[in-house]
Amino acid sequence: MELEKTLACWITDRVVGLNAFKDDLAFISAGSPYPYLLITEVSTTKRNLGTGIWDTCFLLNGGESHLQVKAIKEHVVLRFTIRAASNTTDNGNDLVADTCRQIEDLLFELCRSGSIDLPIPDTSPEETIHVERVVFQGRADIAPDEGGEPFVYQKALTYLFVVHRLYEQEISDKFETINIEYDEE
Repeated sequence: MELEKTLACWITDRVVGLNAFKDDLAFISAGSPYPYLLITEVSTTKRNLGTGIWDTCFLLNGGESHLQVKAIKEHVVLRFTIRAASNTTDNGNDLVADTCRQIEDLLFELCRSGSIDLPIPDTSPEETIHVERVVFQGRADIAPDEGGEPFVYQKALTYLFVVHRLYEQEISDKFETINIEYDEE
Protein backbone atom coordinates (compact mmCIF):
# COMPACT_ATOMS: atom_id res chain seq x y z
CA MET A 1 0.00 0.00 0.00
CA GLU A 2 2.95 2.28 0.65
CA LEU A 3 4.16 2.06 -2.96
CA GLU A 4 0.68 2.77 -4.34
CA LYS A 5 0.27 5.84 -2.11
CA THR A 6 3.73 7.13 -3.03
CA LEU A 7 3.12 6.70 -6.77
CA ALA A 8 -0.36 8.26 -6.55
CA CYS A 9 1.08 11.40 -4.93
CA TRP A 10 4.02 11.49 -7.33
CA ILE A 11 1.75 11.22 -10.40
CA THR A 12 -0.94 13.67 -9.24
CA ASP A 13 1.76 16.26 -8.47
CA ARG A 14 2.81 16.08 -12.13
CA VAL A 15 -0.48 15.59 -14.00
CA VAL A 16 -2.62 18.71 -13.70
CA GLY A 17 -6.22 18.11 -12.64
CA LEU A 18 -5.84 14.39 -11.92
CA ASN A 19 -7.25 13.04 -8.65
CA ALA A 20 -6.15 9.76 -7.05
CA PHE A 21 -8.20 7.57 -4.74
CA LYS A 22 -7.58 4.26 -3.01
CA ASP A 23 -10.98 2.88 -4.09
CA ASP A 24 -14.34 3.86 -5.56
CA LEU A 25 -15.82 4.59 -2.12
CA ALA A 26 -13.19 7.26 -1.48
CA PHE A 27 -13.95 8.71 -4.94
CA ILE A 28 -17.68 8.93 -4.16
CA SER A 29 -17.12 10.41 -0.70
CA ALA A 30 -14.87 13.10 -2.24
CA GLY A 31 -17.72 14.27 -4.49
CA SER A 32 -16.86 12.28 -7.64
CA PRO A 33 -14.21 14.55 -9.22
CA TYR A 34 -13.15 13.47 -12.72
CA PRO A 35 -10.64 12.50 -14.08
CA TYR A 36 -9.35 10.16 -11.42
CA LEU A 37 -6.81 7.41 -10.92
CA LEU A 38 -7.07 4.12 -9.06
CA ILE A 39 -3.90 2.10 -8.39
CA THR A 40 -4.43 -1.59 -7.70
CA GLU A 41 -1.82 -4.18 -6.78
CA VAL A 42 -2.05 -7.16 -9.12
CA SER A 43 0.76 -9.29 -7.72
CA THR A 44 3.89 -9.21 -5.58
CA THR A 45 6.90 -11.48 -5.39
CA LYS A 46 9.74 -11.06 -2.90
CA ARG A 47 13.32 -12.25 -3.06
CA ASN A 48 15.94 -11.91 -0.39
CA LEU A 49 19.15 -10.15 -1.27
CA GLY A 50 22.16 -11.72 0.41
CA THR A 51 21.57 -14.71 2.64
CA GLY A 52 17.91 -13.98 3.35
CA ILE A 53 18.48 -13.79 7.08
CA TRP A 54 19.20 -10.72 9.15
CA ASP A 55 22.46 -9.89 7.39
CA THR A 56 24.09 -6.91 9.02
CA CYS A 57 24.65 -6.01 12.63
CA PHE A 58 26.33 -2.81 13.77
CA LEU A 59 26.42 -0.70 16.90
CA LEU A 60 24.15 2.28 17.44
CA ASN A 61 24.36 5.13 19.92
CA GLY A 62 27.87 4.50 21.19
CA GLY A 63 27.70 0.73 21.26
CA GLU A 64 24.64 0.20 23.49
CA SER A 65 22.33 -1.38 20.93
CA HIS A 66 22.57 -3.18 17.62
CA LEU A 67 20.61 -2.97 14.40
CA GLN A 68 19.88 -5.91 12.15
CA VAL A 69 19.03 -5.29 8.51
CA LYS A 70 17.43 -7.52 5.89
CA ALA A 71 17.42 -6.47 2.23
CA ILE A 72 14.47 -7.58 0.07
CA LYS A 73 13.87 -7.11 -3.66
CA GLU A 74 10.18 -6.93 -4.53
CA HIS A 75 8.57 -7.27 -7.94
CA VAL A 76 5.24 -5.47 -7.70
CA VAL A 77 2.77 -5.39 -10.60
CA LEU A 78 0.39 -2.42 -10.39
CA ARG A 79 -2.65 -1.57 -12.50
CA PHE A 80 -3.37 2.12 -13.07
CA THR A 81 -7.03 2.65 -13.97
CA ILE A 82 -7.87 6.12 -15.32
CA ARG A 83 -11.50 7.18 -15.52
CA ALA A 84 -13.10 10.36 -16.84
CA ALA A 85 -16.53 11.61 -17.84
CA SER A 86 -17.33 14.07 -20.59
CA ASN A 87 -17.87 17.67 -19.54
CA THR A 88 -19.05 20.78 -21.37
CA THR A 89 -15.67 21.39 -23.03
CA ASP A 90 -13.97 17.98 -23.29
CA ASN A 91 -14.87 14.47 -24.36
CA GLY A 92 -14.25 11.89 -21.59
CA ASN A 93 -12.52 9.50 -23.97
CA ASP A 94 -10.08 12.24 -25.01
CA LEU A 95 -9.43 13.12 -21.35
CA VAL A 96 -8.63 9.49 -20.54
CA ALA A 97 -6.33 9.12 -23.57
CA ASP A 98 -4.46 12.34 -22.74
CA THR A 99 -4.09 11.41 -19.06
CA CYS A 100 -2.84 7.91 -19.98
CA ARG A 101 -0.26 9.40 -22.31
CA GLN A 102 0.99 11.73 -19.55
CA ILE A 103 1.23 8.88 -17.03
CA GLU A 104 3.04 6.65 -19.54
CA ASP A 105 5.55 9.44 -20.24
CA LEU A 106 6.14 9.96 -16.50
CA LEU A 107 6.66 6.27 -15.76
CA PHE A 108 8.89 5.87 -18.83
CA GLU A 109 11.14 8.67 -17.58
CA LEU A 110 11.02 7.51 -13.93
CA CYS A 111 13.99 5.16 -14.11
CA ARG A 112 15.42 6.01 -17.50
CA SER A 113 18.62 7.42 -16.03
CA GLY A 114 18.89 4.82 -13.26
CA SER A 115 17.12 3.98 -10.04
CA ILE A 116 15.25 6.60 -8.05
CA ASP A 117 14.25 7.16 -4.43
CA LEU A 118 10.66 8.41 -4.19
CA PRO A 119 9.71 10.20 -0.96
CA ILE A 120 6.93 8.53 1.00
CA PRO A 121 4.12 11.06 1.65
CA ASP A 122 3.24 12.04 5.22
CA THR A 123 6.61 10.83 6.59
CA SER A 124 9.92 12.43 7.37
CA PRO A 125 12.02 13.45 4.34
CA GLU A 126 14.52 10.62 4.96
CA GLU A 127 11.94 7.90 4.31
CA THR A 128 11.89 6.87 0.67
CA ILE A 129 11.07 3.92 -1.54
CA HIS A 130 13.96 2.81 -3.74
CA VAL A 131 12.62 2.00 -7.22
CA GLU A 132 15.23 0.19 -9.26
CA ARG A 133 13.27 -0.29 -12.46
CA VAL A 134 9.86 0.24 -14.06
CA VAL A 135 8.74 -2.14 -16.82
CA PHE A 136 5.66 -1.60 -19.00
CA GLN A 137 3.41 -4.69 -18.94
CA GLY A 138 0.32 -3.70 -20.91
CA ARG A 139 -2.49 -1.33 -21.80
CA ALA A 140 -6.20 -2.15 -21.85
CA ASP A 141 -9.07 -0.17 -23.30
CA ILE A 142 -12.01 -0.81 -21.02
CA ALA A 143 -15.52 -0.39 -22.37
CA PRO A 144 -17.25 2.80 -21.18
CA ASP A 145 -19.54 2.48 -18.20
CA GLU A 146 -22.88 3.37 -19.76
CA GLY A 147 -24.95 2.46 -16.71
CA GLY A 148 -25.95 6.03 -15.95
CA GLU A 149 -25.23 9.64 -16.71
CA PRO A 150 -22.54 10.69 -17.43
CA PHE A 151 -20.86 7.88 -19.34
CA VAL A 152 -17.53 7.04 -17.74
CA TYR A 153 -14.63 6.33 -20.08
CA GLN A 154 -11.73 4.28 -18.76
CA LYS A 155 -8.34 2.74 -19.59
CA ALA A 156 -5.91 0.62 -17.61
CA LEU A 157 -2.11 0.59 -17.67
CA THR A 158 -0.08 -2.18 -16.05
CA TYR A 159 3.52 -1.79 -14.89
CA LEU A 160 6.05 -3.90 -13.02
CA PHE A 161 8.03 -2.08 -10.33
CA VAL A 162 11.28 -3.53 -9.00
CA VAL A 163 11.65 -2.13 -5.49
CA HIS A 164 14.40 -2.58 -2.90
CA ARG A 165 13.35 -2.48 0.74
CA LEU A 166 15.40 -2.59 3.90
CA TYR A 167 13.77 -4.03 6.98
CA GLU A 168 15.44 -3.00 10.22
CA GLN A 169 15.18 -4.49 13.67
CA GLU A 170 16.83 -3.01 16.73
CA ILE A 171 18.05 -5.37 19.40
CA SER A 172 19.28 -4.38 22.84
CA ASP A 173 21.42 -7.43 23.65
CA LYS A 174 24.87 -7.87 22.18
CA PHE A 175 25.67 -10.87 20.07
CA GLU A 176 28.16 -13.16 21.71
CA THR A 177 30.32 -15.74 20.04
CA ILE A 178 29.42 -19.27 21.03
CA ASN A 179 32.04 -21.97 20.57
CA ILE A 180 30.87 -25.53 20.25
CA GLU A 181 33.27 -28.41 20.71
CA TYR A 182 32.61 -31.82 19.23
CA ASP A 183 33.63 -35.07 20.84
CA GLU A 184 34.87 -37.58 18.30
CA GLU A 185 33.82 -41.01 19.53
